[in-house]
Amino acid sequence: MIVLVPVSMFSVNFSVARGRPYSRLERRVLEEIAAQAGVTSHQGATLTSLCGTFRVHERLMVEAVVTLVGAGWVAVTSGREATFVLTDEGQQACSSGKDPASVVVAPAPPCTVVFDRTAGQLARRGEVLTVSKQEARPDLNPSTPRRILRNTLDESQIQKLLPRASGEWVRSIGRPRLVTFSRYLPVRVDLADRAITGLPRSWHQALSAEILAVAQARQEDLEATPSLHPTPQTAGKESPLASDPPAATGQADRPTPLSILGRKPPASGGWASALPQTDASFPWLDEADPLGNDGAGSSEQSINAVLFSEVTGEESHQLLIAEALATAANHVLIASPTVNVGSLLKLGEAIQDAVSRGVRVDVLYGDTDEGTTPQEVVNLLNRIGYHAAQRLGRDLVRPAKEPTGSGAGLLIFDGKDSVLEAVIGNYAWAGSPGSMEARSVHVGGTEFMAQVARAAAGLWMWSGDPDSADRWRRVADRCQDNTAVSAARGDSLKDQVLAELIVDDEHAQSPRSAEDSGLRIGGTCRHEDGSAVGIRGISAVIRRPETLATP
Repeated sequence: MIVLVPVSMFSVNFSVARGRPYSRLERRVLEEIAAQAGVTSHQGATLTSLCGTFRVHERLMVEAVVTLVGAGWVAVTSGREATFVLTDEGQQACSSGKDPASVVVAPAPPCTVVFDRTAGQLARRGEVLTVSKQEARPDLNPSTPRRILRNTLDESQIQKLLPRASGEWVRSIGRPRLVTFSRYLPVRVDLADRAITGLPRSWHQALSAEILAVAQARQEDLEATPSLHPTPQTAGKESPLASDPPAATGQADRPTPLSILGRKPPASGGWASALPQTDASFPWLDEADPLGNDGAGSSEQSINAVLFSEVTGEESHQLLIAEALATAANHVLIASPTVNVGSLLKLGEAIQDAVSRGVRVDVLYGDTDEGTTPQEVVNLLNRIGYHAAQRLGRDLVRPAKEPTGSGAGLLIFDGKDSVLEAVIGNYAWAGSPGSMEARSVHVGGTEFMAQVARAAAGLWMWSGDPDSADRWRRVADRCQDNTAVSAARGDSLKDQVLAELIVDDEHAQSPRSAEDSGLRIGGTCRHEDGSAVGIRGISAVIRRPETLATP
């Protein structure tokens, strides 16, 4: 039996970043500019002095200086002859003792992704063989329900699917553009073996039960129907049911609806014209793996991250958020599954102190506790911001005006050395404690934090604030730049683990194999209807080196 899964296609424009290590000449030029700065009053290194020091052709020196200026490490001052001085970033790079590196950003070819309208799953176009409505014939083949009608996608899920070469990172992602709303993924169902052919491996856990239920319902309808009525296209002067039936094959009493060719059936009468044709119109299903599609399976989604600690219990979480607000240099984002005025008041003094230092504090929430309204949350946080820094404070404190619908318990802050960190779990930072034990993981690493920042942008989009979402997209871009630079320098992470960020409907997926087991912590909320239908939440899967399979 053929069952159809409704899908849509989105086109995604994106750019990739690659780290470029500086040459030995560029490193030495940077050091020489630092050495010549302030030798005499209002004097620094010039092109003439640098060429004399290194005894190289002027063209090579111009290329080296232009590279350093482009990186923001060297500035040009005016005078009789242009002089070069280090910027603050250049001073820091020169004193760090690390080899400098820059980032090369280039546009990548657009990528098309397929979005499942039943359970919200995503896959690359090459992993899902879809057909048009005319070819699928949903009037004859049963289909899973089209539950998800929204035409927006979360960039933190998309970036896992974007192709890139070794040594490249997804630097920025454009807004996904809907290309085709109504297409179908045909799959073959064997109810006897409960096997499904043609479904991407990563979609099985989310869709198998639904597909089998649809197939079973159609089978029961057929068994309850003594005869198959003619389709509208076959109705004519001669009724197909009045014609002689075909020779007995053991299947004549129980016809099975299978897919037909992508054209209207012939108008001539006959029993065969009243039946759906075989699935010859989907020949790839004959060769596909009955457990999934015929590819190599899902690509590896884990990336490098740093595991600082596992956090358990109310007290540990309260100490952590107090530390985050006390030490943050630029950003704090608090995303709580629920919010109430009483819990926010307990954080009020710490938020006020952070804002008075110029820290931007974002507060989002999945839903309000009983007795609290979104407007009360906005009014309270506006007052906290105003008391901290008057009008500037109201700009620095950014409360969500609408609930996100997410069960995520997320805390993001830039702690020591302005390095971005995150705490991911189920803790209600600004709401009433849940029935489950509060558990989180405290993680970092620029590559992983780029995904977390994009997930934060997604939360702001659900709350209806695209400006705040763009701000977190820029944070993600900077994280990817830092990742590319670190890779070019050959930096290594301390306490490194492999981590995967799970966002929204990705929670319906199962681990790809027994070897993929790891620590999975996060918070989710399921919505049965409305614009947020599906699973909303954020989790992290941590795989320590000792838990990874040995080759």
